[in-house]
Amino acid sequence: MSVRSTTVSRDGEPPPYTPAADHGRPATPTWFLICAVMCVCLCAAAGVGAIAVVERRAHAVSAISRQTMAGTQASWDIHRHLAEAAAAEASTFLGISTTPGAAPYDDFAAAMRAANEAMVRAGATTDPGSGGLACPGQEPPATVRPSPTSSGPTSSATAGAGAAGASGGPGKGGSGRGGARSAAPPSSEAAAAALATLVCLTPVYTRYVGEARANDRMGMSVGGAYLRMANSLMNDHLLPASATLARSHTEDQAQAFRRATRAGDVAGLAVVALLALAALAAAQVLGVLWTRRWLNPGLLAATLLVTVGIIWPQAALATERAKLASARSEGYDVQAMLARVRHLALRAEGDVLYWRIAQGGEIVFDADFDQTAAQLACAARGREPGTTPLNEPRALNEPSGAGAASAAEEGLPGPHEAATRDPNLVRWCGPATARPLDPGIVKLVDTARQAGATAIDAPVGDSTPRATGRFMELDRALTKADGVAEARFGTEVAGAGDALRGVAAGAGALFLLAAVLAAAGLAPRIREYG
Repeated sequence: MSVRSTTVSRDGEPPPYTPAADHGRPATPTWFLICAVMCVCLCAAAGVGAIAVVERRAHAVSAISRQTMAGTQASWDIHRHLAEAAAAEASTFLGISTTPGAAPYDDFAAAMRAANEAMVRAGATTDPGSGGLACPGQEPPATVRPSPTSSGPTSSATAGAGAAGASGGPGKGGSGRGGARSAAPPSSEAAAAALATLVCLTPVYTRYVGEARANDRMGMSVGGAYLRMANSLMNDHLLPASATLARSHTEDQAQAFRRATRAGDVAGLAVVALLALAALAAAQVLGVLWTRRWLNPGLLAATLLVTVGIIWPQAALATERAKLASARSEGYDVQAMLARVRHLALRAEGDVLYWRIAQGGEIVFDADFDQTAAQLACAARGREPGTTPLNEPRALNEPSGAGAASAAEEGLPGPHEAATRDPNLVRWCGPATARPLDPGIVKLVDTARQAGATAIDAPVGDSTPRATGRFMELDRALTKADGVAEARFGTEVAGAGDALRGVAAGAGALFLLAAVLAAAGLAPRIREYG
């Protein structure tokens, strides 16, 4: 028979309840202190992480909508307005009015002013590098002046032999005559050098155009030679430089998109927040086991706050990613594609006009039109140019019967183009890389392309003005579509920014308050063991 002994204090009251002593468990103030430190540290880390991640993403979204997109848009505008200036000058030289009621050369002057303004905007977002903005000289190295008795410039560079970077169009890794892609995006130094080329050689181009006008007014045939020389300068130096600048800004924009949608930040934030939630849950379970108290208000409130702190930032970041994905696919990518199609269309129009100025004496304009028109057909359908060079002789015999009818119905290159040898464009076009443009624009592309071919193959009557009119219709449609895509891009990026507004401060406050409540909830348990 055992006898139970009871210890009584001097005043007859039993001693305080000591769970660790009664149950033999190693529950000491140290364990509660460790739980408190872990809960507080993890909640604080989750709060700091939420603030850092959301703020970083908000800055990336802001950069997309302001700095990087401004530079990209400026480089596209440079490319566009320079090509427009070349086409407008050639039209005026031929006496073709592109704008009803406008004085001669007004369109050229307006395009050059717009190009110069775009250069200023591009310069504001371009890293000058190490001495990259110094003008290397006033004359392009490959330029040879025409003699007064020559019918054209002796330089081998002409509108039909444009540089590889230009034919790919802005916003793409330019493709050359064989359709080869650029190996790597240009560095900031190369972009600065390209901007310097534009700034330094634009006055030289304008001077050549002035020489062409002066000689043309005096009835001297050398005026046409000067104009073709200006076009050679445009295609050999200015347009390739603008394409290099566009590729640099396009890569900057792609990096901004990657920074704004990086998954690693979201995953890291989720891991830290879940660890904080697990620490709070473990602290509550251990509190129940050690103290037999089923509810700790401080820990419970901290757990609820951490739960909200996990869900809110993750939902906001998911919305931001979805908005930016839509902005890229429905806005930015469409704008890049439209810019490329516009450049190819302006180049094809220039081939038609300069072929007419040369009176058909230079086959290079003819051959370049075939290549550019085929690339234009591919680009409008969301396909890259193929790797097979489009330098085969022109198809002399038109297809007949069902083959010609099928090609006409599908809007494929007409019988005047080398690509007719493959009516399905499989040989000349690469794989599809984007969805096609609106069917209405594709139809306008084919109409303009066929009108240009007619102007070259049968340069009689008003075939050249009619081709110019078709290209102008296409340009207006592209401008309208670009406005829609730009508005969509702005709306979606603004929505991405709105989704993150207030999240950093709110989530940070939730996690930090949870840390305070966790400490407040565990402090009484620690004091009980004191």
